[in-house]
Amino acid sequence: MVRLNSYPQSAYGTTTSSGGCCNSGVEQLISISNATGFPTANIKTEAGMTTENLYHYSATITDSNTWEVASFATSSDGSAPAGSAAVINNYAGRQQMVFFIAFGTNWSPTSAFLTHAFIHWMTRGLFVGARKIYFSTQIDDMHLSTPMYTNETDRFRLRPADLDAVASWQASINSRLPSGSMYKVEIGHNGNGNIINSTVTDTSNICNPDTAIYQITPPAPPTEFQKPLGSGTNIWPTTPANYVWTAACTKIDDLASWFQNPTNRDHFSHLSHTFSHMNLNNATYNDTNREIFFNQAWLAQVGISAGDFSSAGLIPPAITGLHNGDAIQAFMDNGLKYVVGDNTRSSLLNQNNNMWPVITTVAANGHDGLVIVPRWATAIYYDCSDANCTTTEWVQTDSGTNSFDVLIANEKFQNSFHLLSLSQAPYMFHQANLRTIDVATYTVGAQTAQMSLLQIWVETVTQEMSRLTNWPLVTLPHDTIAQKFVDRMTRDACGANLNYVYSSDRSSITAVTVTANGNTCSVPIPVTVPGGAPSSSGTSTSDQVGSEPLIQWVTLSGSAVTLTLPKPVSISM
Repeated sequence: MVRLNSYPQSAYGTTTSSGGCCNSGVEQLISISNATGFPTANIKTEAGMTTENLYHYSATITDSNTWEVASFATSSDGSAPAGSAAVINNYAGRQQMVFFIAFGTNWSPTSAFLTHAFIHWMTRGLFVGARKIYFSTQIDDMHLSTPMYTNETDRFRLRPADLDAVASWQASINSRLPSGSMYKVEIGHNGNGNIINSTVTDTSNICNPDTAIYQITPPAPPTEFQKPLGSGTNIWPTTPANYVWTAACTKIDDLASWFQNPTNRDHFSHLSHTFSHMNLNNATYNDTNREIFFNQAWLAQVGISAGDFSSAGLIPPAITGLHNGDAIQAFMDNGLKYVVGDNTRSSLLNQNNNMWPVITTVAANGHDGLVIVPRWATAIYYDCSDANCTTTEWVQTDSGTNSFDVLIANEKFQNSFHLLSLSQAPYMFHQANLRTIDVATYTVGAQTAQMSLLQIWVETVTQEMSRLTNWPLVTLPHDTIAQKFVDRMTRDACGANLNYVYSSDRSSITAVTVTANGNTCSVPIPVTVPGGAPSSSGTSTSDQVGSEPLIQWVTLSGSAVTLTLPKPVSISM
């Protein structure tokens, strides 16, 4: 039994209040106590987390059959004493866990963190489900140049040396993340940016035609505008009708040339971001079709699609076109199935479950069947390449304060919450955010270096996660993570369940039986198992990464499957 309390429970006779009821104005750090393992939770003890805005009180244990599992530190101003923050009572073998703090699991990283302790205690680490931390940072606008927010006449475009620095840092951070981690930057490419740069710097008449694609762009319609099917006006030039530039033309541009070296290319994973980054909210089928197949031809020509490439994926430009059935039809006619959305827009979020994708419909989007994957925005803005710029934009557009350190602290709070809550959605960044070789030195934890905005953000968030957990952080390519979202929605509809099989004296769990609606599911069911691999009455596969507990993926094909544990799991602690 788990009880979450925000007021003294004197009737239990196990604790006495020593800090005063319902204290949310005084901050005390709360941490899991060293005496408690919660081994399958894989969280760190004595890692303090804030109680800010959470009602809480400190307690003192008075019963020998009660033990502490979390504690409060003395408040920084000394007004609130140290004491127990959570205990387990033992009533003749019946146990209950009691927390002396309110929970805000819809916004609080502290609550999300503590939740893992009581879930793994309550289930003894044996349950249907899998804790997989997928961590993806997608870089939009590669090859384009971007006017800066603080000075629109100052346009920034990445240089090969910036990418060299990011690749070197990526290797460094992977060496410091928990065992089993594999972080990899993912890049969305706009091929027209390469052609623009090559044609304007071509002094030998190599490029034919000698110009890139330019459009006269009308005013953009509203963000959630739903385009009537078949409407709109073509704005792409009529020629060329197909992608015709030569490989020699693409290589004039040193940025695109850098990616054509397979060693460089393979530092990162890749997907399309359309050819020219045209707003697609009111685009015709013709224009959208060209945006897609021109970029596909360019990606193949420069060799990017021969690398770690998501061929069925797309980052729509400025996340447009997702209420345009003609655009979605063009996506799907070109083999695209998965696009990213924007979690700041409710119309692009699944309203039933934020762990599911949105599947487009004619009614809401103009076309059926496209998968929209959730994606988080950050306060690292697309039109900024340094800390001063993104802080200025944060202050002027999002009620921020005049401090980059405060901005980064807010990002740590918000995005550690997403990860502790097991959100697997990617994070949005842009090419200007990778500027590295001529930015100021910055320090995050033990790391001091010239860091791009992306590096600062990733170091901040991952160092916080490593402070709190030993969870591996793994990047999956766009198409793979999109399929994970689809599989999650499919699996949840199967109604998976797990039943414990007890020993004859009911002191331990010896096996579990996995069931679902009709004992059938088109995707495997994950079961987290403490200890070694169980024997299975059906088909199942083992999965273990780093120091994480074993996950057994069970296939249900019409019959329940029993997993017999190699070592019984004791019910008592």
